[in-house]
Formats: sequence, C-alpha cells, structure tokens
Amino acid sequence: MKANISNATKKYSNPILIGLIYTFAIVILSTLVFTLILYFTSLSEQRLPLLIYITTAISLLTGGFKSGKTAGTRGWYYGGITGLIYGILLALIWFLGFNLGFQLRLLIILLLSFLFGSFGGMIGVNTKK
Repeated sequence: MKANISNATKKYSNPILIGLIYTFAIVILSTLVFTLILYFTSLSEQRLPLLIYITTAISLLTGGFKSGKTAGTRGWYYGGITGLIYGILLALIWFLGFNLGFQLRLLIILLLSFLFGSFGGMIGVNTKK
C-alpha cells in the first residue's frame, strides 16, 4: 500500500516546482546565515561575493538534483528548467530592483544557472531511491 501512495504522489508532483522550493530554501537560509555572520563577526562585505556564488551553485545543484530525482527521467531537462527559472527570477530582480540594463553578465548567469541545474538533475536521476 505504501508503494501505491508514493507512486501517486510522484505522478502528481511537479519536479520543477519542488526543485525551485529547494533552491530558494537554501538561498534564503544561507542569506540568513551570512547576515548573522556579518552582524556578529568582523568579516567584511568584500569577502561575501565568493561565498554567495558558491552557495548559489550549491543551491542550483541541489534544486536540480531534487527535480531530477522527483521526475525520475530527463534530469538534465527538469534540472535545467529549474535553474533557468531561477536565473530568470534573478534577471527580473536585476532589471526591476536595481534598474540595471541588459548586460553580458546576465547571459552568463542564465547559462550557468541552466548548466548547474542540469548537472544536478543528471545526478538526481541516476541516484538510487
């Protein structure tokens, strides 16, 4: 009976949405941790961009992994779409929040988001349940 419930849940769950939830959860938690570290230590903000890039890459890998594992097939596709949607949301913040125009850096961020999500999705599909 338990196998039937998990199959039914898997059939109706959206792998991209689940991957995005994992991605944003990691980003929000790491932002909170970085804020606390900056507040309570003497760490300067100049060292923070590298940590943010690493955390974003880990969150995209994790979100893509969860998307691929939930989908069970085509992990590169589901993980890549998860990463691309995350990148598009970053682009919206880029345009609307900071009033920045279109730059080559934005295309690189979109491409890397897709690649990290795809890679995580490929790993997620190939893991045992």
